[in-house]
Order: sequence, then C-alpha cells, then structure tokens
Amino acid sequence: MKRIILITIYLTITQMLYSQSVVNLGVKYGQNNSVMMTNFEQLLEYPFNEEQYDSYHVGAFARLNLKRFYLQPEIYFNNKGGIVAPVETENATLSAARFKYQTVDIPLLAGLYAINRPHFKLRLNVGPVYSYVTANNFLTDLSALDKESFLSHYMGMQFGAGLDIYFITLDARIEQSANIINSSSNYEAINRVFLISAGIKLF
Repeated sequence: MKRIILITIYLTITQMLYSQSVVNLGVKYGQNNSVMMTNFEQLLEYPFNEEQYDSYHVGAFARLNLKRFYLQPEIYFNNKGGIVAPVETENATLSAARFKYQTVDIPLLAGLYAINRPHFKLRLNVGPVYSYVTANNFLTDLSALDKESFLSHYMGMQFGAGLDIYFITLDARIEQSANIINSSSNYEAINRVFLISAGIKLF
C-alpha cells in the first residue's frame, strides 16, 4: 500500500512538472516499414513488384509548447529501403534492385493538441524532414543505376498523430521522400515509410 501511494505521488508530481513546462526534451525508439516507389515499370516497360523493408530508428526530440499548438524538432538515426523486383515470368531477364541505406533524419513538425489534458494528450502533426544518407548498400544489375546515382541528402514530408500518457509518448507517422535518385538519371525512386515509436519525456 505504501509503495502504491509513493508511486502515485511521484507520477502526479512528475506530470505536473511536464504539464507546466514550455519545453520538453525526450528520447525515442521505434520500428519502421518502408517501400520504394519507382518508375522502373514505365521506364523499362516490364512489370515490377515493390517489396517492403522493416527496420528501426532511435533518437531524441524537443517540444516547444504553445498552448493548443506546438513545434517539435527531432533528430534520429534511421534505416530505410525496399526491394523492387521484376515479376517472375519465363521471359524475366531483369534483376531486382535492393535498396538499403541509413540516414540521420531531422524532422521539424508543427502540431495541434486535439485533446490537451494534464495526464493525456492527443496530438496531430505535419512537417518537413531532412535526411542525410550516412551509408548506402544498394545492389542491382540494372543498367546506368548504381550507388553514385543516389543523392547524399534529400527532403521529405511527414504527417501523423501521437499520444502523451503521463511522461510516455506514442507516435504513428507516414513519411514520403522526394526523388532520391540524381536528376541526371532517368530512374526515379521515392521512399514511403510508416513509422511507429515510443518515447519518454525526460522533462
């Protein structure tokens, strides 16, 4: 009984501090599912399938609270990719393109508190994300397409929703990049990523 009372007091005081804070800082970890959307089928005049790639991201966030609105910059390490493979038929001679790369992502989200209670918040957010590619493990035999064809950095957009329960944050978002292949190439590839994450507000 004593332990329950102490935990209740701790959570109440902690949430009071968070609810009154103009700025929050925290850490987060999540899973993501990505798929590459390309123009391979139109360019090569052959049907391709787009297969998903599952991985994770980890990083930190800050939040500037402005009553019903907020700004949330983040920085995290991410793993993205996908497989674009020709449909297997007797005449299939093209190889699959395997995208797998790591980025440092920096989103800047503008958000709205749809529900803004001391112990529970429902958030909606949208904003741009800058991605810097730190490693690129791209494999394919497609003509005129190799690692050098890919941009070292690119922009995208994110939108989604989140929950705050005491000091725990939960988020679900969709990210869509701009074309990640150099404009000098005829190939195009856009990475669409679904991200879910859990975080802790440190203060």
